[in-house]
Amino acid sequence: MRAIYTKYGIDFSLEENQIITLVVENPRVMNDMLRDLFKQTNGEGGGWILSEQDKIFPLDKISLLVDNPLTVDCNEKKILTKLYKELSEQTKTISYEDYTQLNADIVSFLDRLLDTVPYHMEFEMNPDVSTLLKAYSVKIQFERVETAETLIDYLRVLSTVCSIHIVWILNLKQFLTKEQVLQLYEFCFYEKIYLINLEGYTKYTLEQEKSVIIDEDLCVIYSSLD
Repeated sequence: MRAIYTKYGIDFSLEENQIITLVVENPRVMNDMLRDLFKQTNGEGGGWILSEQDKIFPLDKISLLVDNPLTVDCNEKKILTKLYKELSEQTKTISYEDYTQLNADIVSFLDRLLDTVPYHMEFEMNPDVSTLLKAYSVKIQFERVETAETLIDYLRVLSTVCSIHIVWILNLKQFLTKEQVLQLYEFCFYEKIYLINLEGYTKYTLEQEKSVIIDEDLCVIYSSLD
C-alpha cells in the first residue's frame, strides 16, 4: 500500500510492523493535510491517494482520522451502523425463526394496545432488526479507562467491525507516555493496523518508526522513508 499527498509531494509506503511519523513544522501545510484527511475520510475529495498496484482506495472505506485520542468512542455512528447491519444479517441465518416469532408477538401486542383507545390507528410493519437494536440502544460495552487502553479498544473495534486498517492520529505523543506509545505500536503490529502519526514538532523518535520531517520552509530536513 502506498500513500501520496499530491499537494506537497509526500510519498511513502505502508508496511507491516512499521509506523509512519510525519512531522510537519509548517502550520499551513499541516492544516491542508488535516483538512483533506478530514474531508476524504468522510467521503469527500482531497489531495491524498491510497493505492496498491493499479488500484486506488477511497480513504473513507479503509482509513480513519483520529484528531483527538481523548474523545474516541466505540459507539460512534459509523461503528454502530456497521454493527447493526452485521447483526441484521445474522437474523437471516442463525436467528431467523426467533426473530419471526418476536415480530409476531410485537404485532400482537400493538394490536391489543391500539384497541384500548377510541381512535382509528395504524402502524407500519418493519421487519428490520436494526430498528429493534436502536430502540433498545444496543451498543458496545465501553469504559473509558486510561488513554492508551481506551485507544486500543477503539482501534480493535474499528478493525474488526468496520475493517478499518489504516489510522491517522494527530499529535499522539502529546497524549501518551513513551511506554504507552510502544504498547499501542505493538497492538497495531499484532492486529496488522497501519498507523500514521501526524505531528507539529519532533518530541522523540522510536526504532519502530519511519519518519519524515518537513520544516517551516517546506524543506525535507530528515527522512527515513527510503
